[in-house]
Amino acid sequence: MAEAYSPKGRTQFVWVKDKAGNEFVCPLDALKDPSKVDKEELKNCIDDAKSPQPFAGG
Repeated sequence: MAEAYSPKGRTQFVWVKDKAGNEFVCPLDALKDPSKVDKEELKNCIDDAKSPQPFAGG
């Protein structure tokens, strides 16, 4: 089972893309290298396409 990520204090987030071009929002300190993100690291991220957008009709 994957370990839960629990931030301490303020958290910086970055936008990253996977090889398929999907965008994710990730906590910066949960990534080894933001330019090369693997599937395991994406478990700590939010998939932009799957998050609700209440003011965009979602």
